[in-house]
Amino acid sequence: MVEKPSTVDEAIARYFSAPNPELWVGTLRELLKPTGDGQPITKVIQDLRDEMRLLRSDYAARHTDAKSIAFSLVSGVAASQLLRDLRLTEADGFEEAPFETPAGVNDIDTFDFSQFVNEDAGTPSFVEYHHNQLQACGVRMGRGGYKVLDLHKTPMYHVEIGNNRYSGGVDGGVVPYAVRAGSAAELLRIGFGHKQSTADKATFRMNHPDVTQAEVAAPRQYSFKEGRGQVVCCLLAAHAMCQLPLDLDLTDGQQHHLLRLRGDLLLVYEGCTPTQAYHEMADVLNRQAPMLTSKLTRLEPPAELEEELRKPIKKLKGLVQGYSAV
Repeated sequence: MVEKPSTVDEAIARYFSAPNPELWVGTLRELLKPTGDGQPITKVIQDLRDEMRLLRSDYAARHTDAKSIAFSLVSGVAASQLLRDLRLTEADGFEEAPFETPAGVNDIDTFDFSQFVNEDAGTPSFVEYHHNQLQACGVRMGRGGYKVLDLHKTPMYHVEIGNNRYSGGVDGGVVPYAVRAGSAAELLRIGFGHKQSTADKATFRMNHPDVTQAEVAAPRQYSFKEGRGQVVCCLLAAHAMCQLPLDLDLTDGQQHHLLRLRGDLLLVYEGCTPTQAYHEMADVLNRQAPMLTSKLTRLEPPAELEEELRKPIKKLKGLVQGYSAV
């Protein structure tokens, strides 16, 4: 059990450090005021971390100048403003455009992220898991079809939206078979964002006491709200650079949150099971498979479909500008 610090200053010193500590002191003092319901210190610490992430993102936005803001530092508030600036409406995908999982299919097992010390360590295995599940759902993998790349170390998107610059990428991605990582940003069909939940981090610590890992304050499942800013910004940037619309999957291995643009709507399918998510992604890839060219690199939609497919990204290409990272 974590012992509550005796003073606010001790709490600040013990749990947090920041390049601009004066930004956090007022918030810390307010959030650490005693609560009438005996709020656990672990909950207070998590609230502090969430609030600090928002403040850090806002500070970066105000002082960015020529520097870019990492997708991971984009808060939910900032993401909402981006959607307003681009006149896009965020909608519940299950209500606006529901999909059905085929009847009688076997349930797909979750991915066990608790085997790994962090997201980077688990990503290669997670990428292999994506490959296996999509293939089991009927997607052709290999020559004549697709492959799943590990992209968590690949520079991908550098975009300018309004007065701010943003940069980042995805952890894994589905691309036509012949495409190499260096061209994945323009030809991505499905992107994966990997998030290890604090529950899995806590399990890893319990099973590997000899391995150093950051302390987990409140073990819990990863929620869409936590990664919303990052994945929304990434989706907008990807559409500004990709040839055709794509889907993003934000996942901790237990739940999958699918995002896609359709016209002026950002559709969010929050809380999909692995069975729902992989069968839906497989359906998307299989419907696009006939558009693959003979060289298996680019999608060439029929003329009657091309205009409809490009509608979601026309406006973004005009308002979201790419820039050189050099």
